[in-house]
Amino acid sequence: MLFFGVNTYAQQHVLSGVYRGRDIYVQNPYLNSSNRFCIKSIQVNGNTVINNPNSSALTIDLSRFQLNDSISIIILHSEACAPKILNPRVLLSGSGFAIVQASADNASISWITTGEQDKDAYFELEKIKSDKWVPIEKIQAKGDIDNNQYSVGAVHYSGENLFRVHYISNNDSSYYSQEFDFYSTAEPISFYPLENVDELISLSKSTDYIIKDVDGKIYKKAIGQDIFVGDLKPGEYILVIENREELFYKPEPEED
Repeated sequence: MLFFGVNTYAQQHVLSGVYRGRDIYVQNPYLNSSNRFCIKSIQVNGNTVINNPNSSALTIDLSRFQLNDSISIIILHSEACAPKILNPRVLLSGSGFAIVQASADNASISWITTGEQDKDAYFELEKIKSDKWVPIEKIQAKGDIDNNQYSVGAVHYSGENLFRVHYISNNDSSYYSQEFDFYSTAEPISFYPLENVDELISLSKSTDYIIKDVDGKIYKKAIGQDIFVGDLKPGEYILVIENREELFYKPEPEED
């Protein structure tokens, strides 16, 4: 719980919460009428840590505390002014983490978070491939408690593309964004030959692909434009590209 306010004496600001690994930053106005700065002293948990500061920008160092320690900050100041706490939310208890927005356009995938507190956390951008969620990119978290913005480049399949963002923190916390989609009007990737394939399948452009048999056993999985299948045994196979399945046949080799 975070408490921030002015007590009944009007010259005292109180900020309470828990230590979440961040210092507190304070704006200290200068009083021209008295040729001095606004703040007289700052106490943390009953101990004076700053006395008569001569600076307009102050940092309250909390690094000696352990995570989740209770913190109470009292700022004594002149009645003629009011100092400003620049980042009071860093003492909020609980994670408060949320992925507040996630979207995709033709060129990129973007999302916004709030409440991050772990600089070792990371995001996995996931995409539906063959009816399964598959991580396609890993991004280091920024770790700031206020809003963070992320954007990565994207190459979409033709048609529907379904995504979600997975946040994984150092304390094993895990959060998912809501699923979001993008419909690409690009031409579908074509391939040749269409049915019987002896040695090579050629795609109209490079993409991730899977070659599997009709029972689901995977023989090839990679990214490319030319797919060598000369080493496959004769039989029916399925080419998976852009979340669609295309059947082809590897014929028996011709006898000399």
